[in-house]
Amino acid sequence: MPSSKHQFHKIVLGNIRHDLTNPINAILGYSELVLDIIEGDFPALKEDVLSIYKSGQSILDNIKSFLSNEKLDNSKILDILHNEDVQYSFRTPLTTIIGLSEFLIEDKAYKNFVDKKEIDNSLLKIASAGKNLLKLINDLKKYSEKSIDTLLNSYRKQTDSYESQDNKRSFYFEKKKINQTGTILVVDDEPSNLELLDKILQQSNHKVITAPGAEEALSILSDKFNMIDVILLDLVMPNINGVELLEKIKENKTTFHIPTIMLSAVDELDTIIQCINMGADDFLMKPINRTLLHARLNNSLEKKYFRDKELDYQKKIKIEQEKSENLLLNILPTNIANRLKDGESLIADDINDATVLFADIPDFTKLSSEIDAKDLVMLLNHVFSVFDELLEKHSLEKIKTIGDNYMLAGGLTKKTDSHAIAVASMAVDMIASLPDINKKIKKPIKLRIGINTGPISAGVIGKKKFIYDLWGDTVNVASRMESFGKNNHIHVSNNTYKVIKQFFTFNKRECLRIPGKGKMQTYFLIDHI
Repeated sequence: MPSSKHQFHKIVLGNIRHDLTNPINAILGYSELVLDIIEGDFPALKEDVLSIYKSGQSILDNIKSFLSNEKLDNSKILDILHNEDVQYSFRTPLTTIIGLSEFLIEDKAYKNFVDKKEIDNSLLKIASAGKNLLKLINDLKKYSEKSIDTLLNSYRKQTDSYESQDNKRSFYFEKKKINQTGTILVVDDEPSNLELLDKILQQSNHKVITAPGAEEALSILSDKFNMIDVILLDLVMPNINGVELLEKIKENKTTFHIPTIMLSAVDELDTIIQCINMGADDFLMKPINRTLLHARLNNSLEKKYFRDKELDYQKKIKIEQEKSENLLLNILPTNIANRLKDGESLIADDINDATVLFADIPDFTKLSSEIDAKDLVMLLNHVFSVFDELLEKHSLEKIKTIGDNYMLAGGLTKKTDSHAIAVASMAVDMIASLPDINKKIKKPIKLRIGINTGPISAGVIGKKKFIYDLWGDTVNVASRMESFGKNNHIHVSNNTYKVIKQFFTFNKRECLRIPGKGKMQTYFLIDHI
């Protein structure tokens, strides 16, 4: 924090400027508001309000001129505050502000105007601000050597009380300062400006890339957009000016997020507003103040840092969402997963016609006692992975695995007359895959398959560890077909046989007595016709 007496006087002068400027802002702001309200009406009122506005602007200019820090380089602070020219330069336009605002309040030539209350209120605010400013100007004469020294002593005590806190925070600020370096793209058609900014920025450990025009800047951004942290962009350039280049930067999805600070030697409010509306993050006037430049750059780099962090988090969230969706799709049929994501909490469907298949590894219990758990899991994983690939080939839905039992179905999520054919074809491919499977596993296996066709009920059960499952007589019969089948055979019910008999060859079995169903005619499916 500043410690010298001269620096402290600058702080005092700055505080005085701040206090004087506050009522000026009110005078200018409310004057503009009245002018906006009356627009083309009441020419006399408009002329008087314009006089108020111009007087306020004149005082603001005089504050900047007579009470500037530069004055302290050649004058003492009390000489500045007690200068009669200062008092005169403020009082003359202030008399106009107070006198005209009070006259207009009493005159009320606009008494029938729709927004009369708004005008009254604005003029009262102007008069009040003018009187407040007059008091502050009078108080300038009350400053003395004693009062300045008293303020200085108070300031030093306050500085001492903050010293320990500053020490505690110093590590944070130093770390932040180190982190606030980046790659800056400087775009300016004036070589001397490019050279100066290059040197200033490199002194602060920034990496600088310079472009003497818009075309060069666009080329750099095309190749290195992911390296640029902040763009310093001159407003006035030949061919493509700063505003046009800013528009191109903000329209491009790869560069729109890069903070852009506009640079200009022309103080044009409309242009500044246009740039901010187009997405510029800040605006700096030439000649560039180094301290202000570093402050604006640090602010923009901080924005870029948090914006990059946000984008990184969004990417991670998207990746996790994709993982969740893939996991959901591995557990559930696609349209069922979509219904859950859309917020459907209870999913239960009656399906008039579907085909269910159960596949079981005979003597699995004995097998599991002969090999360790790791080998057993690897065996099942290999077998079921082969079946999963066949499942995609035939566009069928895996329902679940229960130990060594693999359950699938067709005709669940979209109406089709060929689901029984698809399931039967899947069964043929499952049997055909056994030789290759047995070559790759330590213990050769066999397979027993059962198939049935008919109406079923389907739905999702559970809230956290949910599962899509099937119920009904059709499911039970399919399970019985597997149980009463033979090793490496495909055992189908009469219902399934009727649907697919034109497409496959069969061996008719003798009628079986199925528990809970009585005598049933069943078939062994041999192969495609």
